[in-house]
Amino acid sequence: MPEALPFKELPVLFVDDEEMALITFKGLFKRDFTIYTASSGEAALRIIEEHPELALVVSDQRMPGMSGVELLRQVSQKRPELVRMLMTAYSEMDLVIDAINQGNIYRYITKPYNEEELKQTLIQGIERFYLMKERDRLYAEKIETLKKIARTNRLTAIGILAAGMAHEINNPLVAIKTFLQMIPQKYEEEIKDQEFWDKFYKVATDETQRIQLLISHLLRYSKVPEEEGLHLAEVNLNALLQETLTFLDNEAKKKGLIIRQELDKALPLCYVDQEKMRQVFLNILLNAIYATSKGYILVTTSFDTEEEGKMPLFKVAIQDTGVGISEENLNKLFNPFFTTKQNEGTGLGLMMCHHIIDEHRGSIDVKSELGKGTTMTLHVPINPSEYNRRKTDRKPSMGA
Repeated sequence: MPEALPFKELPVLFVDDEEMALITFKGLFKRDFTIYTASSGEAALRIIEEHPELALVVSDQRMPGMSGVELLRQVSQKRPELVRMLMTAYSEMDLVIDAINQGNIYRYITKPYNEEELKQTLIQGIERFYLMKERDRLYAEKIETLKKIARTNRLTAIGILAAGMAHEINNPLVAIKTFLQMIPQKYEEEIKDQEFWDKFYKVATDETQRIQLLISHLLRYSKVPEEEGLHLAEVNLNALLQETLTFLDNEAKKKGLIIRQELDKALPLCYVDQEKMRQVFLNILLNAIYATSKGYILVTTSFDTEEEGKMPLFKVAIQDTGVGISEENLNKLFNPFFTTKQNEGTGLGLMMCHHIIDEHRGSIDVKSELGKGTTMTLHVPINPSEYNRRKTDRKPSMGA
């Protein structure tokens, strides 16, 4: 919080049906605060509508027409960010407790009030308003930063995928080119080569469709995720993993690596955000390929329940035989801008993975040993929307 909070820029609205109470309140506190006054709940609501800069509302309870509790209840619905205080007598404590429990008021002030105590209470209320606004601003900045990170990581990955796709497209193009080159000669033959026209024509057509499929997959990878939040749908995770591995296979072959798959055929359809989960698989697999100079990468899927009666969790484990991660670095693995790739990485990919898995109410467990490799295991509910664990209850687990 800044040392000199601009209290004058964060006005207070005082509501009371007694004219002298309004004059007294304004006279006592106008030197320290910007004060607006209203003699009824209806007038207060109009002022609140006209002054978006308001930070705090203090209302007397006993007023004809609309009571203080009713006014502050309406304020909590129309402008929930405003700090709300009720001025009342000790005899109305049951009413005050109900108002606090329902979230309609932040604090109560007993009558008659002490000037210095009330001044400190107003300062605390404005400070609370400022902190809440600052929290919301920082959260909005965090979300925007995460979106930019997601786009940056996706563009980096697309470059690698494009290289893999070029390799995948090359093979079908050879078949299509051969067919086209042979057409003039075969067309001139008096006796038609039925095998050529039937078999090779079908091969060329099938390979053309294969190229179209590869391009459509690449376009899906390049699509930027929509607005913040999950878009859950039924997804075949095994198929999503195999699709990702198709594009990364050439990247692995460049390093002489074998990618093994042990996918549980009984894995049910899972409710996940397909685009975000695709991004997670892509980031973790690329990290595994980068960290491994020889050996293999093993991808496994399975599902189980943590406790009886709990929703099943699906598990995706990606194991490599790479350089491994030191115990010191394991504790920093999901920190923003931490990377072991020297000048080749931003350290933001795994942070994004952790954010996405946390959105799905899951966790990432990491086990690693220097010189022997790393295993990253995702644990995610089959249907996050029906899973009663609060987000971030489970932290990333790490160990050698």
